[in-house]
Amino acid sequence: MVRTIFFDNVKLSYGCTEPVAVGLSVAVGKKYLKGDVQKIEVSMDRNTYKNGLEVGIPGTHLHGFELAVALAYIVGKSELGLEVFKYVDSDAVKKAYELKDKIEVKYTSDMYLHIRTRLLGENDVLVEITDSHDNISRIVVDGEEIFNNQSSANFKKDIIKSINLSDIFEYVEAPDNDVIKMVSDAIQYNQNISKIGLEKEITFGKVLEGIPRYVASGVDMRMNGALLPVMTVAGSGNQGISCTVPVALYADELGASNDIKLRAVLLSILVTIYIKAYTGALTPICGAGSIASAGAAAGITYLQNGSHEQIKNAINNVLATLFGMTCDGAKRSCALKASIGTQMALNAAKLSLNDINVPCGNGFAAKDVEETIRRIEILTNSLRNFDENVIDFIGHC
Repeated sequence: MVRTIFFDNVKLSYGCTEPVAVGLSVAVGKKYLKGDVQKIEVSMDRNTYKNGLEVGIPGTHLHGFELAVALAYIVGKSELGLEVFKYVDSDAVKKAYELKDKIEVKYTSDMYLHIRTRLLGENDVLVEITDSHDNISRIVVDGEEIFNNQSSANFKKDIIKSINLSDIFEYVEAPDNDVIKMVSDAIQYNQNISKIGLEKEITFGKVLEGIPRYVASGVDMRMNGALLPVMTVAGSGNQGISCTVPVALYADELGASNDIKLRAVLLSILVTIYIKAYTGALTPICGAGSIASAGAAAGITYLQNGSHEQIKNAINNVLATLFGMTCDGAKRSCALKASIGTQMALNAAKLSLNDINVPCGNGFAAKDVEETIRRIEILTNSLRNFDENVIDFIGHC
């Protein structure tokens, strides 16, 4: 079961997964459209909309859903999945601007991931994505439903919730070979974008120090539209960078064996996926800064031979400290939130290894981290109005 959960939640992507998901819906619809496109209408939930307003579109350093839709129509291939923007180039950007006037984008009050894309030409094509960024759930052509794979977000979340941290600890000690191969790939991809970011003058990480600077640089590059692959975790490339890069770098600093390094990163990934099942894929809470950093704290503690109890305490220390970090949309400053989370992960591991834990009753912290995570689910749902209100401020100085 853990293997299935892993592969459901770890996937390669080019660019921020919200514009990517919208682009994927367009690329799928294009296959069924007859004649020249006359209009493309896209409606999405408010969280997807929030995350796509200011983030860079891969290969352009520009932003905006209209441009993402146009580029996906021109160069997008549905079989690429979350890599739909892989072949964006300057010629595609020029053609995209010519298509923008035919595109209409809006958002609804839906709280959970739901994209509805309609392409009009000689026929009428509707494509829906629900629950996860690459889950094509419905296709309708000229009013006839030709595909329906309506899955339940709650069903997938319930599968993850049916396990616990102890199950994750057990799996990490005897993981499947294909899982370990994917973890190795994730480290390679995510460290690569981080190292490239440090060579650029524009990234926040240039002036930071230690491991957090690598995380900041990688996230900054991604948010700024770098056409580089990133291994996403639980629907987010920023989470992917934040839960893999710090653990891998710390392992190298310690001189840990490759086997221990891979297991530690796997632990970080699985803890991140586990907590995200309680908060949801798209939330008012910063996943890279507060959730993935809890995973990183677990991995860093594992690298130093921390006990299961100390690993749990490291997770608890991060969640009890950083849970209030909000998500005000995907953009370059996500890099700074991720760097703060990374520093807290390092601190949380050090505290837990010295048997120091945020005491039960301090805020929402519980005696058992599993209960802390359950409380986070309740608190996340109580903050849903934040997503609606913050949209009015994004992009306005």
